[in-house]
Amino acid sequence: MRAPASSANLGPGFDCLALAVDLPFWLSSEQGAPARGADAPDRPLRPAEPTHPAARAFRDAGGSPDQPLWWASGIPPGRGLGFSGAARVAGAYLATRMTGLAPTESREQAFEIAARLEGHSDNAAASTHGGFVVSTGQTVVPIEAPHGLCTVTWSPSAETSTDASRSSLPRTVSLDDAAFAVGRACLWVAAMCAGRPELTRPACEDRLHQPTRLGARPDSAAALEFLLGRDDVYSAWLSGSGPTVAALVDHEDAATVATGVELVGPGGEVRVLRIDVAGVNES
Repeated sequence: MRAPASSANLGPGFDCLALAVDLPFWLSSEQGAPARGADAPDRPLRPAEPTHPAARAFRDAGGSPDQPLWWASGIPPGRGLGFSGAARVAGAYLATRMTGLAPTESREQAFEIAARLEGHSDNAAASTHGGFVVSTGQTVVPIEAPHGLCTVTWSPSAETSTDASRSSLPRTVSLDDAAFAVGRACLWVAAMCAGRPELTRPACEDRLHQPTRLGARPDSAAALEFLLGRDDVYSAWLSGSGPTVAALVDHEDAATVATGVELVGPGGEVRVLRIDVAGVNES
């Protein structure tokens, strides 16, 4: 099984907007590699402990607790690229497929289980369906992103605890800030549907969570400021709860943007990632 990583929130789209990116989580019920060919994992599989998010989701989806599971992934845990969401989607999908469910029904169940375990549905929705997704609770609308786009991500070495980061956010917001977020989250959806990525620049502006989270991460704030200062970047945002920062760019500009942000944030890892359009599958 293969489930893609994801970048969630996309600025104001708190817990409801996400984008799947081509950084896979692999899961197998056999010790051998789960796939062959150019897209196969470039690292050895390792056993999934019972506490691993993929193993937990596998059991919740009806998989045998005695079934060994093996996994590999380049998704960095605790960096805001949806490691646990991808793992949970892969685990639940594998369990439901092993019971004989068809792929469509397996996807539906895998998403429901992963979203429940995550506590929010945006990462799970992107890892399940691929592409750009709008997700509210158990309702998901996948939307095809404009062609020719990819993401550039910058991830520092230190992790961020999602729970700790969420607990630092204010419990209430002003009416002005709420209206600001609603308008820009809607603009994200309109920009994707209209095939106008340039509109994601104002759409990525946020007052709900990024100011608080970036205040605790000056390195991420510097990377985000650099990316938003470039004309060849459509938009940029704090990925999930951070500390990764992601940018939406044309594929032909990605290498130049990646080189620039690497100089701004030394010690961080820069990735150029295509938008994943397949979602979870048996690749």
